[in-house]
Amino acid sequence: MKYNLKLVPVLCALLLGISAKAQETWSLERCVQYGLENNISIQQAKANVRTSLLAERQAKASRLPNISASFDAGQQFGRTIDRTTNQFSTISTGFNSVGLSAGMSLFNGGQIHHAVKQASWDAQAAQADADQGANSLSLQIAQAYLNILLFEEQLQNAQKRVSQSQEQLNVTLKLIDAGTLPMADKYNILAQIAQGEQASVQAQNNVDLAYLSLKQLLQLEPDYDLQIERPVIQIPTDANPDETTLSPVYATALTTQPNIRAADYRIKSAEEGIYLAQSAYYPSVSIFANLSSNYSTAYKLPGSYLRIPEPNLPVRLDGETKSLQFIGDTAVIPQNIRTVKYLDQFDQNFGQSVGLSIRIPIYQNGRVRLNVERARLSVLTAQLQQNQTHQQLKNDIQTAIANARAARRQLEAAQKSFDANQIAYQNTVKRHDLGAVNTLDLTTARNNLDIAENDLTVARFDYLFKLKILDFYEGKPLRMN
Repeated sequence: MKYNLKLVPVLCALLLGISAKAQETWSLERCVQYGLENNISIQQAKANVRTSLLAERQAKASRLPNISASFDAGQQFGRTIDRTTNQFSTISTGFNSVGLSAGMSLFNGGQIHHAVKQASWDAQAAQADADQGANSLSLQIAQAYLNILLFEEQLQNAQKRVSQSQEQLNVTLKLIDAGTLPMADKYNILAQIAQGEQASVQAQNNVDLAYLSLKQLLQLEPDYDLQIERPVIQIPTDANPDETTLSPVYATALTTQPNIRAADYRIKSAEEGIYLAQSAYYPSVSIFANLSSNYSTAYKLPGSYLRIPEPNLPVRLDGETKSLQFIGDTAVIPQNIRTVKYLDQFDQNFGQSVGLSIRIPIYQNGRVRLNVERARLSVLTAQLQQNQTHQQLKNDIQTAIANARAARRQLEAAQKSFDANQIAYQNTVKRHDLGAVNTLDLTTARNNLDIAENDLTVARFDYLFKLKILDFYEGKPLRMN
């Protein structure tokens, strides 16, 4: 029992730690960082970068010599050529051969050099594409983050309106009891409370969907207990979209936007493709060296010779006709035939070669010329894509500026509307408490104020997000403060 009591503080500490971890809130910076590390699209882009880097390493490795070894072993049957004696044989023969060869390109029209440069540009373009994907994901996360803040604020406003309507019902009931207001006013306020509760349910659903959208971007499980920070949303006082113009923002974006760099890199890669195609016009020069040796079970040598004084007479020995060989003017018959040992054969058959190979293209069915033309068209395509990217960037920046200006004016108008409706509602409440207006007028004033408050909330978050987009084109980090 004492032992169990000692465990209570430890268990409490663990539970508190788990609870604190479960209730940990995520800032926008943390959401963006986590998304960049875990989002599937970003992981795919990183894999493409690694693939491009491997291609660059492979292109550089083409400058190195290639070395290969070979080993063959087997059994020959029928009429074949013995690999060691180079003679026809009809007996079953075992063979074994080994070899070592090396080669290295000395000149191939600059093909390797330009292939390395093209692979380098391709790798940089892939990295720029990955950076562009990271920027796009960051904007999506920021928008999802702001949507949560917006919907949570709308939920709080809806719950506050239900509470205020409940308080107004209490006041109305007292006035009804006093005979100041008719009983119908009670049902009007009850209907208003029901509408407020319905709006609260819808706002809560919007919050849940916004959290689900953010979890999808972060590759989190749908049931993960995610809570974001609720920073004080303040509109920058120094922000003035009316004074923002296209030229300076565009000039800055040209140096900060990865898709611009990617388009530039692809033009350079396509230009290297022209040199690669033209390299086929030139001869190629390479050096090579080979080492080889063979073994055969048919490779045999005589241990001694039997001299024959009359070479013109038929010679039979041990019931077999023996072939004659001549040493000088003397005919001999090999005796004591023996198979050369394995290592001795490799030593006796050891061969070496070294040489220089030159290949000169003369006529290739016009393929080289067509490849060059195709490479030039690739450069033209890359240039057109670059122009389109620049033009799209201009359009996006001009649209962002126009949206920020419109969002600012909308915020100013929404603020004026809210202030006016708030004063009107407060005046209507006072008059309703005095019995000067009916509940219908009070409900109308309340609804107008709710609409104005919701419009103000939406306008505030919309303007803030439009400013964040301008910051994005200016290369500024995404932060809430």
